[in-house]
Amino acid sequence: MSADIMTIYVTTECSWPSLLARCLGCAVIEDTWHYFLHRILHHRRIYKYIHKVHHEFTAPFGMQAEYAHPLETIILGAGFFIGIMILCNHVFFLWAWVAFRLLETIDVHSGYEIPLNPLHLIPFYAGTRFHDFHHMNFVGNYASTFTWWDKLLNTDNQYNKYMEKQGEKKEQ
Repeated sequence: MSADIMTIYVTTECSWPSLLARCLGCAVIEDTWHYFLHRILHHRRIYKYIHKVHHEFTAPFGMQAEYAHPLETIILGAGFFIGIMILCNHVFFLWAWVAFRLLETIDVHSGYEIPLNPLHLIPFYAGTRFHDFHHMNFVGNYASTFTWWDKLLNTDNQYNKYMEKQGEKKEQ
């Protein structure tokens, strides 16, 4: 490939809109994979052998996000790579997706609901409170990034009741 053709390829394929669209696509793919397999890992017959390692900490912190049983890393990590295989056509995109996913994972496990967090600009972004409840309660809130699967399949009902009670306590 000549230098001129390569320049055209890189500038059209690695544009910001393309980069954001591909990262969003990867996030949707990974989130769907994560929701259903994470929910299976919480099944009473499997939980104690694999996923319990990740839930050793009920109050998560950023680096604990990656603390998991090796099988869990393979099972849930596969969703990360599915998006890459479908949507990745440039190393720049690969690095952008890796950076976004690590940032998001550490954010939801940070234990802090950071004000003015730019990730909250993403529609349906779950955030720290949503995932902290999962570590506190162990049931529900299975998605990794978004809330739509939990809303659609009603696995966020305990979280919603909890948040209602928290709101009532603040009003008193």
